[in-house]
Amino acid sequence: MKKRVKNAEDLALAIAELELIAAAQKKDIQETYKSVSENLKPLNMLKNGVRSVFSGEYQEDIFNALLGLGSGFLGRRLLLGSSRGMVGKSIGKAIQWGLAGLVSKNAEKIKEKAGEFIDRFFKKHKTASTKSPAFPVDEHQIHP
Repeated sequence: MKKRVKNAEDLALAIAELELIAAAQKKDIQETYKSVSENLKPLNMLKNGVRSVFSGEYQEDIFNALLGLGSGFLGRRLLLGSSRGMVGKSIGKAIQWGLAGLVSKNAEKIKEKAGEFIDRFFKKHKTASTKSPAFPVDEHQIHP
């Protein structure tokens, strides 16, 4: 958008217009710089990374992997305890990673079976409120 400058007044108007545009651009650049510098702080990068990983489409996969790793670690500790030799440690690590892989691949089935087991174990019994009273109550006796 070039304007023809014919006299001093046109020149002054063009300069004022360009100064307004420059001030708006400077303000925009400063706001962008603040935003970018805030997002590039290590703690904020870590927070945003963790937030993006644990939300959305990867949430189920991460849960399955953590379930597998936890069960692998627990299985190694239960089977071998704290082994001291190199062979024992190697076997323990193999058991841990094998169990972790097995559990993470079959996590859906394991969660389903665990849910059934928990439902069966903690099966709700009839409470006193669902049973009929031993002595029938006449409504006229309660409210005269």
